[in-house]
Amino acid sequence: MPKKILKNCSVLDVVEQRIMENQSILIDGKYIKCIGPVDELSSCEKGISEEFVYDLNGRTVIPGLIDSHIHLCAIQAPIGEIPVELDTVLENLRASETLRILYAAKNAKETLEAGFTTVKDVGSAGDNLALRDGIEKGLIAGPRIVACGWVTQTGGQGERLGSEWVYNVPLREPDVGVDGPWEIRKKVRKLVGQGYDYIKVFSTGGGYLHHPWHPYWGDRRNFTIEELKALVDEAHAAGRRVAGHAMANVEGIKNAIEAGVDTLEHGIFLDDNDVGEMKRKNIGFIPTMAVFERMWDYENPEAMPYVHIEKEQAERYLDAHQASFQRAYKAGIKISAGSDTLRVLKHGENAAEIVALVKAGMSEMEALASATIHGADALGVGHLVGSINEGKFADLIVVDPNPLNDISVLCNRENLKMIIKNGDLIISNL
Repeated sequence: MPKKILKNCSVLDVVEQRIMENQSILIDGKYIKCIGPVDELSSCEKGISEEFVYDLNGRTVIPGLIDSHIHLCAIQAPIGEIPVELDTVLENLRASETLRILYAAKNAKETLEAGFTTVKDVGSAGDNLALRDGIEKGLIAGPRIVACGWVTQTGGQGERLGSEWVYNVPLREPDVGVDGPWEIRKKVRKLVGQGYDYIKVFSTGGGYLHHPWHPYWGDRRNFTIEELKALVDEAHAAGRRVAGHAMANVEGIKNAIEAGVDTLEHGIFLDDNDVGEMKRKNIGFIPTMAVFERMWDYENPEAMPYVHIEKEQAERYLDAHQASFQRAYKAGIKISAGSDTLRVLKHGENAAEIVALVKAGMSEMEALASATIHGADALGVGHLVGSINEGKFADLIVVDPNPLNDISVLCNRENLKMIIKNGDLIISNL
């Protein structure tokens, strides 16, 4: 792979949270070789073909973006007459494994072309392993994938996602629940043996039930604290991190924190004690702000609610989620950007989460750190990606205008002038 130079650019340092002007970046193969002032690196241009010397004329270079909570291996149904989440689940249940993989390849390409060079895929029935490996072998275009295998209890959220209960569809083997500490340990060992990078556990349901005699936000904990501790212990013994799906049940959220998951995901109802324990245990937070906003967007007459709940109820839970975010943010919890792209957010719209973080109270710089270095650390790959540093993979995005002035520019692909992953030029719109 030929050496490349990006010269005369402004480099975003997300670690120190500063912008460095009049810089050049030397890329050697997959890696960032050197970063420094234009004058100091001008001698490096010797021996490099002119076509690989890019004068950026002061444009901003940011690290490749990271989505810490995404579902790539899914077919997204069009909005119809019934709630979109039911349409989407049915489409995926009907599809063959081959068709899901084809859609996954399309979704991966859309995600990469939106500037996301690394993602944590939080689960599907084994499809994400094939997708991850196909991308790494260069067979298809897509982001670097940290692949999750998931663990659910019998009758829990993972089984519900597999069959939706209302369809009477047999569960696929990866979706079958397990119970008790030793059955859970065996499941984790199996996932590790299959090659998963990360373990996802459902400590709560999805935030609603379909039975008419329950409130729509009725929920229950999944797994006991003893079961969750066994899972975390087994995963950590194998060098795997644990993502805790903890949405709307207070007991399930507290159990996930007590068990020591590495990231708490969603976290609608966090109190001060929760964030204090998260801070003490260095548990990261992935709030998935944008998807909740869009699920119950009653202010937009063209939007369809994710599930049919009353406006007052939707507003109440959106307020609770905002309060949870504020508690975590003010406590200094490391927050990572995760779009939960699957149903109401399309693949390629991932940057909506970064915009949502700014809307919730982060500065543009803080939100970009959440979508880069904090995400990389949460995924356990901060030594490889997440910031523009010598020795890291050359995952770089050239953005114009500067997203520090308006974070929403990341939502328009025309503003992404170059996308580089592993030193390879994916897109150039200079």
